[in-house]
Amino acid sequence: MKRFFLFFALPLVLFSCQESLEQRAAREAREMTETKCPMPLGDNMFLDSVVFDIPTLTQSQYFRVTGELDDDSLFETVDSRSLLLEELRNTPTYRTLMNRGVTFHYVYHSTKSPSKVMLELSLTPEDYRQ
Repeated sequence: MKRFFLFFALPLVLFSCQESLEQRAAREAREMTETKCPMPLGDNMFLDSVVFDIPTLTQSQYFRVTGELDDDSLFETVDSRSLLLEELRNTPTYRTLMNRGVTFHYVYHSTKSPSKVMLELSLTPEDYRQ
């Protein structure tokens, strides 16, 4: 009986305890938000939170801009989509999520006017697989 458990039942128990990719992404996003946010990203930007929505396979990142970046005209003149797409493609930690077909959603808020969205965009698999 011991052999049966060790060779057949134990592996089933161990595999059933593993998280899915989606569950892991949601947990890691929650843990990052709770332990590391707000996280400064340079002089004028903070990552405020990360959320992974399992049903829609969407990772949302919420940023806050300050100082000289807290200016509408800067977001109008920069090709944010291309910059974020390049960063996404060149960041190895996102590869697993991209292989799964996750949508990456970015929201940038003003510090001067917190309810003001400076930029909001999503990068879908169709965007980053081109």
